[in-house]
Amino acid sequence: MRLAVTVAAAASLMLAAACTPEQIAAYNNLAPHEQAAVRTHWHTVNPPADCNTAMRNVWPQSTWAWAEAVIWRESRNNPAAQNARSTAAGCFQMLRVHAGRYNALGYTWDQRYNATVNSIVALDLYREQGATPWRMT
Repeated sequence: MRLAVTVAAAASLMLAAACTPEQIAAYNNLAPHEQAAVRTHWHTVNPPADCNTAMRNVWPQSTWAWAEAVIWRESRNNPAAQNARSTAAGCFQMLRVHAGRYNALGYTWDQRYNATVNSIVALDLYREQGATPWRMT
């Protein structure tokens, strides 16, 4: 609960056009995992325009090359990508069958075109099932 309140408060501070010294001090006083949660929330509310940038904000650096290959194959780095023959959508072309995963992580299927949210959900799937869902062969 404390983390959720801290993230919400710190994220609201970041929404200002420029942070005050007090706001910067408050952020700097957060634990590293709380700072990471604030950054993730910020990128969710203000997602980057491309998938690779969003992915780099969420995924571990050791996976970037593989994830960029998936993103290029699946969406051509376009968060608004939609497969005309299936429910696959967004950067990682997540399927409607994964709507419950979105919900479990605190998001909705309607956010599938948000590059950061799509990347967070894809990372959760990757951590559970590895590269299998994308079959990069």
